[in-house]
Amino acid sequence: MKAKNYLILCAAVTVVTALTILFVPGVSDSIERELLTFLSTNAR
Repeated sequence: MKAKNYLILCAAVTVVTALTILFVPGVSDSIERELLTFLSTNAR
């Protein structure tokens, strides 16, 4: 995969994730819970 295509893919995933967090309450709660779990288990 070329660098340009990879950057476009990353940007698209980022935008979709951000819009999902903003506009879909159930999914945003799930993402938040998973992030908090990840951060709390990996904190040093």
